Amino acid sequence: MMRAFAALTAAIMLGLHPASAGAADDEAGDAERIAGPLPRFFPHLDNYLELPADRRSHFRLAYVIGSDDGIPPEEIRMWYEHDGETRPFGIDATGRITRLPGIEALAAEPDVWINQPDDDDARFSLTMQFEYGRPLADRYAREELARGIEQANRAIRQAAGVAALFAPNMKTVVFIFDGTAPEAWAVDAEGERTPLTVQENRAFFRPGDRSSRSVDHLEFGHAPRRVLFDS
Repeated sequence: MMRAFAALTAAIMLGLHPASAGAADDEAGDAERIAGPLPRFFPHLDNYLELPADRRSHFRLAYVIGSDDGIPPEEIRMWYEHDGETRPFGIDATGRITRLPGIEALAAEPDVWINQPDDDDARFSLTMQFEYGRPLADRYAREELARGIEQANRAIRQAAGVAALFAPNMKTVVFIFDGTAPEAWAVDAEGERTPLTVQENRAFFRPGDRSSRSVDHLEFGHAPRRVLFDS
């Protein structure tokens, strides 16, 4: 539990060798095959879901699938069967899985199917990330971001147990934008604005730093695409 849950990103190489093979996909003409059991794709999601709601209100786990061969996410279909229903993964343009299974489905351990052919050279990776759990916006209260980081760190320490002293400590909020990052400001209670550190399509803020204690909220030219926590 500790190894995957106590890091910002846990990359898992998925060796997609079929346990069995199905017929060709009628729409895409791709092979359908078993990629592995469902819990393998969502390490420690069950631990997260078992946290009381008030201890995970401002952070969540995210899972992003990527292809070493550059296969775009929109061409990847993955699904599983549970309670007599076919349940596809929702995968957005970044590879982030948008429809996650619940505890009952994880406990049942159904097989996950993928529409990609069996190829020894075709490799996929799954990355687990910590992200801010509130709606995306162009304005964020510092105390809300700080709460998200505090919740994530508490979950990491709980998962790490006696090894908590060696677990990473989340400190940085990373705002990721489509294209170049817009103007980004830290605004104090008096309305004084200080520019945030920006690099390419990202802006960074550390709500726990001494220099950030006077910040009331952050303002951006437009809402980010994602908001992640980093050490």
